Amino acid sequence: MRLSENFLLSEFASKDGADFPPAVIENLRRLAQALEVIRATIRTPITITSGYRSPAHNKAVKGAPNSTHIEGIAADFRAVGMAPNAVAAIIERLISEGKIPQGGLKAYATWVHYDIRGTRARW
Repeated sequence: MRLSENFLLSEFASKDGADFPPAVIENLRRLAQALEVIRATIRTPITITSGYRSPAHNKAVKGAPNSTHIEGIAADFRAVGMAPNAVAAIIERLISEGKIPQGGLKAYATWVHYDIRGTRARW
């Protein structure tokens, strides 16, 4: 199932094979739209490394108990040929310009976490 032009639902699948709750699929559609804006701006493909996490998988990977991944509103990803810090800076700009939703953002060593929680969160 296609969520958007460049993102398939399967890219966001929980690593434990759990089914997607219906509300999660709708949230992932909204997330994919924001990721499309990011992808178009950076002009390079995005590889999702963690999307939806079932509650069991989230616990297994020691995710935060209230992780936005459980709701399907978060993605960890890599952008081909770009440093995570550079991608995060562009996301900050897109948020400030109102082009994508406010949310959680963190540049890790090899990937970026972005979520569409609606409030600013940085850690």
